Amino acid sequence: MKKNPQQPADAAELRRRAEKRLKRRGPKGARQRTEAETARLVHELEVHQIELEMQNEELQQMRAKAEALLAQYTDLYDFAPTGYFNLAADGTILAVNLTGARLLGMERAQLLNRRFGVLVSVAGRPAFSTFLEKTFAGKDREFCEVALLKAKTAPLFVRIEAVISAGQRQCRAAVLDVTDRHQAEAERERLIQELQTALAKVKLLSGLLPICASCKNIRDNQGYWEQVEAYIASHSEATFTHGLCPECIHKLYPELDDRVPKPTTTGTRAEKIAPEELHA
Repeated sequence: MKKNPQQPADAAELRRRAEKRLKRRGPKGARQRTEAETARLVHELEVHQIELEMQNEELQQMRAKAEALLAQYTDLYDFAPTGYFNLAADGTILAVNLTGARLLGMERAQLLNRRFGVLVSVAGRPAFSTFLEKTFAGKDREFCEVALLKAKTAPLFVRIEAVISAGQRQCRAAVLDVTDRHQAEAERERLIQELQTALAKVKLLSGLLPICASCKNIRDNQGYWEQVEAYIASHSEATFTHGLCPECIHKLYPELDDRVPKPTTTGTRAEKIAPEELHA
């Protein structure tokens, strides 16, 4: 469709005629009504401007309160004593607080969009996968304890508690360091094992021992005869030193009768004489 070349000229002519009519407008009374209406409109605009300013002040106050609350809850979230993670169904880390990042010894930016299961030890990954499936399958709180592969350090034992969010697209997980407890339990198991081993050795020396009435050798469980010293040394941690009692000294070395006190039944020093004293 072709444009009418007369349209711009007609618009200009229409405006010229309108301005001419405005100059010829009615009497003074009409002009006064226009000024009154203008004053009323100005007043309404001024009132409306003040209302907007008051609303803006209220909005600024509400914004300041919201920012203060946001900063407060951000501090509580980031510096809580527990690590907080938001996990997707496949274990992808969607959000983490500073405590959680420090717990793993990594920067927060390095953890985001990374699979949490990769940080779990190989032995603990099946348990973590089962835990994650149960969390997204129901609404109850689930938990598990696994070892994490903390960078450049020994494994970190953690307890993970999680519950699915309202939208069921992610879960909120709390991760707590329980390494000290695991170490204490391992130390307790070690001590129990040592006590059981010591008790087993003590039990070997309890009960009736078959001993020869003449040579004083002891018969073991396999039917072999051993010297008393050898049997006790192999079944306990005792060691022996050798000496001579007063009776044996008188029997083996009668020439020393005048140097060695005769044995008595009251327990004198003669019962405790050592072989080196024979050559004094």
